[in-house]
Amino acid sequence: MDAKDKKILETLMLNARISLTQLAKKAGISREVATYRLKNLQKDIILGYYPVINYNLLGFKRYGYFIQLKGISATKEEEFMKYLNNHEYVSYFGPVIGRWNVVLDIIARDEKHLKKISDEIIEKFNPHVESYLITGIGSEEEIYPTKIIGTKEKYIKKKIIATKYTVDELDKKILRLLSKNARIEYQELSTKLKVAANTIKYRIKNLEKQGIIDGYAISVNYSKLGLEMYTLQFKLTSSKDEKLIAYLRTHKNIWFYYKYLGQETWDIGVGVVVKNHDELRSIMIELKNNFGELIKIHDMYLVTHIIKDNIAPEGVFK
Repeated sequence: MDAKDKKILETLMLNARISLTQLAKKAGISREVATYRLKNLQKDIILGYYPVINYNLLGFKRYGYFIQLKGISATKEEEFMKYLNNHEYVSYFGPVIGRWNVVLDIIARDEKHLKKISDEIIEKFNPHVESYLITGIGSEEEIYPTKIIGTKEKYIKKKIIATKYTVDELDKKILRLLSKNARIEYQELSTKLKVAANTIKYRIKNLEKQGIIDGYAISVNYSKLGLEMYTLQFKLTSSKDEKLIAYLRTHKNIWFYYKYLGQETWDIGVGVVVKNHDELRSIMIELKNNFGELIKIHDMYLVTHIIKDNIAPEGVFK
């Protein structure tokens, strides 16, 4: 992958719905060359495109869900992964190596709804669930996707505070199709939904304006870039963490952090991308040296691969 491919990836990471003409201009190449390069990237590096949806505005909340399995065969594990992949309220998920075997996000209306979803998952695979843990992903999160390709430009996820917004059936249909492919063109949306393209365009712009669509992202096959993904979980000994956050924002290997609410054992999850475990060890030593009085490492796990990215599940469109 050369500098032009990296520029294409960087641009799409910041706005996956950018037009092909604008994408070509950003990369300094012709539209035809951009088309060719994009097709090549889609063969094994770009896995898909999706809108970043603000679930709170649709009346939902996102919860982290950690599962430890036991006595499960490869066939049964594959069945479990397919079940989660098709679940109408499961967003991000994938297998990990560490204390937990599977990590996922559940999108639920409230804690009662969350319990119902959790009970269904556990009941279906009860003999093979050793333990599980549910966390509320809290008040703050920042994502820096372009760091994985070595660019200094950063993108901090917008934080929109607003009341619940009522979407109608057309809005839901548009969001559903965008979640399958955020680069789908207005004319194709118009044909599928039998609504004028200008109406579709207006609706999407309004969803963006209201903050329901908080951007457009891409799913990336990190292993094809020669990278490993880890999540570090820290307990904070003080609420004064400004220096730590500034460090995470500027560190070339840190690509996100989430702050958790109501979780006793850790307060912040930090995503790290590295070339190998030696690089990870160096980062952990650096963190201890700089913030040893502020953070205590609770746990860490290796993300072997992402089966489903932060894509809106079907249930939010019902």
